Amino acid sequence: VSGTSARISNVKLSAAACNGVVLNTGDVFSYNATTGQRTTAKGYQAAPAYVGGETVDEVGGGVCQTSSTIYYACLRANLEITERYAHRYIPSYIPAGMDATVWYGSQDFRFKNNTNYPIKIVTESYDKGGARYLTVKIYGTNEDGRYAVPDNSVFDRVAPTTQYKADESIPRGTTKVDSKQNAYRGRKARTYRYIYDKDGSLLEKEDLGVSTYAMRPTTILYNPLDGDPST
Repeated sequence: VSGTSARISNVKLSAAACNGVVLNTGDVFSYNATTGQRTTAKGYQAAPAYVGGETVDEVGGGVCQTSSTIYYACLRANLEITERYAHRYIPSYIPAGMDATVWYGSQDFRFKNNTNYPIKIVTESYDKGGARYLTVKIYGTNEDGRYAVPDNSVFDRVAPTTQYKADESIPRGTTKVDSKQNAYRGRKARTYRYIYDKDGSLLEKEDLGVSTYAMRPTTILYNPLDGDPST
């Protein structure tokens, strides 16, 4: 878990909200319902988030890392996914096609306990070696020893272009790369889930669809009195 202290705190809070949740057979887990609306009253802070294609500080920024990590655990636990959305830009903390973005009131991450026994979500946010980590475990009963391995195929990569933006705060005669609206390489990722029996024989290759991540150009800031560097 990287980024600002506010982002790290948001990840920790959202993980704590999901810790210990028990789902009986047929129950559906909703990330938004479990964490509730991310507000300052609950301790969430303003941290970078994507809004309209731009990176802005929003209360609760970073909580998608928790939903994504739970999603990844669900893929490995062979649980049924009922709602999931990919990020606009590819995140760096999880394999392409295995993230789950959320936005309270519109986009949720949900999965169903499709096993014959209760399951329990256990999360842990901790420091190790000077870095912050998030672990998600799902406890349940594996009746026949089956296990799942997620994989992906990445294609249609698009390198970032360059765009120029006027900014009066930039000293004349100089330019500066916008470090907040950092560039992203576009790509697509098709996600698969391979289901094996207890002896390692492949039973099923499940196609989970294609996630599309947009390209975001490198933005170079310049003083408007200097004129657009591209011209």
